[in-house]
Amino acid sequence: MARLQNKLNWRVFTNKQRNEAIEDLKNAISKTDGYIINFNTFSDLALSLTVEIEEKSIHKLYQKINEVLKISESEPENLNLNSNKDWWIFINFSFGKGKGELKVNVPDVPG
Repeated sequence: MARLQNKLNWRVFTNKQRNEAIEDLKNAISKTDGYIINFNTFSDLALSLTVEIEEKSIHKLYQKINEVLKISESEPENLNLNSNKDWWIFINFSFGKGKGELKVNVPDVPG
């Protein structure tokens, strides 16, 4: 029995500032009708996330990300450009300027 593949793994790298790079990635996902369904942060060094997207939009997402960031994998082949089938793309996003010392300032809340 043939196994139907409905997931991809991408490694994305950047030397941009972390917040700018995250915005670039979020915009690429949003513009291609993808949805972030899960994410994990690993200090300021890396971030992993899962994107749900229709098969027909995967090429467009790849191209949008590749315009502003670096993807280590080749562009996916053999996708059905007419398919509405949902795929998951697991993205490991590494930040070249990270130092492993991410600090998030939380403002005081009155009350």
